[in-house]
Amino acid sequence: MLEIEFLETEAANMFLRIIIFATLIVSTGITNLPAQLNFDRGKVFDEVSTNVSKHFYNKKFDQKAWDQTVRKYRKLALAAKTHDGFAKQVNALLATLSASHTYYYSVNNPKRYQLLGVFHPLFDQGRTDLFVYDGIGVDTRTIEGKVRVVSVYDGHPAAKAGLQFGDQIVSVDSKPFHPIKSFVGRADTTVNLEIIRGRDRKNLKVKVEKLDGRKMFEKALDASARVIESKGKQIGYIHAWSYAGWKYHNKIRSELLWGKLSKCDSLILDLRDGWGGADLSYLNLFREPIASMRAETRSGDVRSFSGVWGKPVVLLTNERSTSGKEAFTYGFKKLKLGKVVGETTAGAVLGGRIFLLSNGDVLYLAVLSMKIDGQRLEGTGVAPDFKVKRDIKKGGADHQLNRALEILDG
Repeated sequence: MLEIEFLETEAANMFLRIIIFATLIVSTGITNLPAQLNFDRGKVFDEVSTNVSKHFYNKKFDQKAWDQTVRKYRKLALAAKTHDGFAKQVNALLATLSASHTYYYSVNNPKRYQLLGVFHPLFDQGRTDLFVYDGIGVDTRTIEGKVRVVSVYDGHPAAKAGLQFGDQIVSVDSKPFHPIKSFVGRADTTVNLEIIRGRDRKNLKVKVEKLDGRKMFEKALDASARVIESKGKQIGYIHAWSYAGWKYHNKIRSELLWGKLSKCDSLILDLRDGWGGADLSYLNLFREPIASMRAETRSGDVRSFSGVWGKPVVLLTNERSTSGKEAFTYGFKKLKLGKVVGETTAGAVLGGRIFLLSNGDVLYLAVLSMKIDGQRLEGTGVAPDFKVKRDIKKGGADHQLNRALEILDG
């Protein structure tokens, strides 16, 4: 086993260095993705339970109780008939820890590729099997037996095809939906999604693409940026699907200071869904300027620059805004930089490590207890200034976004 520890190197990026801090454990024999249950389930299960015993953050960790729980779920996991069934039992075991940043992501879960993409500097970039999967750019949840669309990533095939939040996916080419199996090996082809939206049943033609966990959220960020005309005002909107790294913040900063949103009267920064990782120093973009520079050409063309946004801003959050995004929201409220609209954040604020297991699956494990201003946000989250619900079962209009527009219009 090869063990590598990774920390972000920028001195100013302290919080991100903690949140996006990882230990990678690699079994040198992995070259391809495993087939269904074509791996030693006992070995992989033991890798998970052992890493929890060694690294789980809780100082009051009860090893004896854990060993008893492990024996119970080990039997269930070994009896699983499918890879998904095995993952379900491992996650049932991890759920007994009641901690965020603690989950088993199998190769049948798109988030496995996305998470490895977040931590991509740890890996051989030629190992595309770690980062790339065939998909359409959505996140789904099974709720009361129905597959619902939670997120539609801007700029990706599902968004282009018109899939929406709350849509129920009935089938893909007349077969039951699976987030990986429905699309594997079908890149550059078109599939037929049968969906239910409200009372209507629809069919959407969606192109399958190779999605790269290292790049897909940059593309989604770029594609999300738009200007909303409202009551004679121009309101900028941008969605940080992932805030796990300076590359995302630098894109936002560039868009706000020099891009198409720079001329807007106000801004909506969407932190809902996706991945966390925001650094507290990102808040400097929205603080009062230290100074303002003014330049004028011979012809009288005047330009000014302060290095900050300097105009009204509203944050959008929901119950899936996690980790660093929650710390960012906390700081945003503390500094009174603007209003927060939506739902209380996830309350998922621990430091996580990533373990690449011998079968190619991933264990994400909480290894650090986190506090901000002495407060523990884990299990609590950050409440919005204006609470607005968005019912996934109903779908339809984005009431949270509409409320933010009303505030900025006012």
